[in-house]
Amino acid sequence: MTICIGIKANECIVFVADSATSLASVGPNGEPIVNRVYNHADKVFNLFRGQPIFAMTCGLGNFGTESIATIAKAIRRKLMSGETPISAENYTIESVIRFCFDVFLEKFNALDAGIQAITTFEYFVGGFSHDNGGNEIWKFAFTKGQVLPPECISGLDQCTIIWAGQPEACVRLVLGISSQTMNVLKSAGLDDAQASQLVQNLIQASEAPLLEPSMPVIDAIRLGEFLAQTTASFVKFLPGADTVGGDLDVATVTKYEGFRWIKRKHFYPTHLNGVTDHAS
Repeated sequence: MTICIGIKANECIVFVADSATSLASVGPNGEPIVNRVYNHADKVFNLFRGQPIFAMTCGLGNFGTESIATIAKAIRRKLMSGETPISAENYTIESVIRFCFDVFLEKFNALDAGIQAITTFEYFVGGFSHDNGGNEIWKFAFTKGQVLPPECISGLDQCTIIWAGQPEACVRLVLGISSQTMNVLKSAGLDDAQASQLVQNLIQASEAPLLEPSMPVIDAIRLGEFLAQTTASFVKFLPGADTVGGDLDVATVTKYEGFRWIKRKHFYPTHLNGVTDHAS
């Protein structure tokens, strides 16, 4: 599992993700069992060097023998190679995520039907389209055999906080409810419409106003880190495996500075490898 946070303000988008990746199997009753957790997975990606576009993922960590990071790097190479209709002079965030969707859908369709049935995978692409004043976040997902095509989840005129993976801490902290509130209300006898309306009323009364659309980039970064770190601490004290953890990878895009790493782990010592370009 994981925690992925997106902060979308007027000036920037910030993506923050932990580094935990869980190896799971299916138990005798069909429930997932976590066998092992590694804390060094990559979940935030630079999709087009020099352009204000990036991606973030949660859920399934690999398709076959390829990790999501490897697939994301292959996508970046294709986008920058001139092999596609997408270029630095004409791209939109929608065109980029639809290209990513086609790549991942082909790999998803190649999976065993049993794996497809239990797979959860979410992929976010955010940034500024070419010659466009605002920023956007788009998402597609594969959820237990169901394919959810790309959709814009935060448009040009919206400023939002998004979260994915293990959202319970964020739901409680930001919205003031539990992810189980809807089910509890329905169990108490409310129909879907009544329960949904009451949940919305609770959120309206309890939501913490953490995000200001005009907040500076640094404050948006700090907010994303805070929510991710809080989730990691919350999960640590829950029963079961520590399925959120490891270093946080943090990146941001702005219209004129483009993509920038804020924090990033490496599997190699940079001083031994002569690396000066950390955009990969």
